[in-house]
Amino acid sequence: MPRKRRSTKSRIVKAAWNLFYKNGYDNTTVEDIITASKTSKGTFYHYFKGKEALLNSLSYLFDQKYEELAAVIDPDMPAYDKLLFLNHELFHMIETSVDINLLAYLYSSQLTTKDKKSLADKKRFYYKWVSEIIGEALESGKFSNTSTTEDLMNIYAMYERALLYDWALFKGKFSLTEQSDRLLPHVLDMFVKGV
Repeated sequence: MPRKRRSTKSRIVKAAWNLFYKNGYDNTTVEDIITASKTSKGTFYHYFKGKEALLNSLSYLFDQKYEELAAVIDPDMPAYDKLLFLNHELFHMIETSVDINLLAYLYSSQLTTKDKKSLADKKRFYYKWVSEIIGEALESGKFSNTSTTEDLMNIYAMYERALLYDWALFKGKFSLTEQSDRLLPHVLDMFVKGV
C-alpha cells in the first residue's frame, strides 16, 4: 500500500476516533469526520462504507500508537521492560481517549462479524513488533524457552484483550492503566520462569 494512502486512511481513523471520544459516536457525522480529517467525501468512501465501518478500525488506532512508540523506545531496553512500557502507554491512551462504550461495541462485534476480526489480525504492526520483542527475549534467554514466540504472543494478546474486556464490562470502574501496571508483571514473570 502506498504511503500516501496509508496516511490518508490513518488520518481519517484518527479524526473519527477523536470525534467519537469528544462528541460520542451518535453525535458524530460522516461530514464531521471528513472535515476533521481534511479529506473529501469521495476519499472517505474510498476507504470506508460508512461511519459504522470505522468501528472496526480501532485496531489501526492501536497500531498507530505502537508505531509512535517504536520511534521513541530505547532499543536496548530489556524485553520485559519494553512490554511493560508498551502496555502502559497503550492502555493510558485507551483510557484517556477511547470511548468505553465504543470499545465494548467493538469487542461484541468482533465475536459476531463474518468479516476479518481486526483485533486478531496477525498481520498488524502490534503482532509483528511484540512477537519480535518476545522472540529476541527467547533467543537471549531472558524468557524461558519452554514456549514458542507464538505461544507467548498469544498469551500476551489474550491478557490485554481480557483486561480491556473487563474494563469495558465494568464501565471503567477501575483504572485500566493502574490495573495492568499491577497485573502484567505477573504474566511476564511467567514468561521468565516458563509457562
